[in-house]
Amino acid sequence: MKESPKRYAGIYGELAEILGDAAVNKIWKQFSGTNVTFPQRLYSKEYTREFIRDNWGDMSASEIARTVGLSERRVRQIASDIKKKP
Repeated sequence: MKESPKRYAGIYGELAEILGDAAVNKIWKQFSGTNVTFPQRLYSKEYTREFIRDNWGDMSASEIARTVGLSERRVRQIASDIKKKP
């Protein structure tokens, strides 16, 4: 029988479309019955600062902002803060 995302309840169907059946089964086994909230921020603050520091001269502020999921203004603020602190 061919697997179908329509066979899953709620969010499991969406996950099946994105990740496939095997991943959905692993997620279900690990987290079923648990409320899981995904934060808006994907990367840690430490990683974000490091990424900005390492890529400031090579990428534009807008490119960095798109990559790390921040506003261009926030990227410039962090870059300014990095320059002030050694």
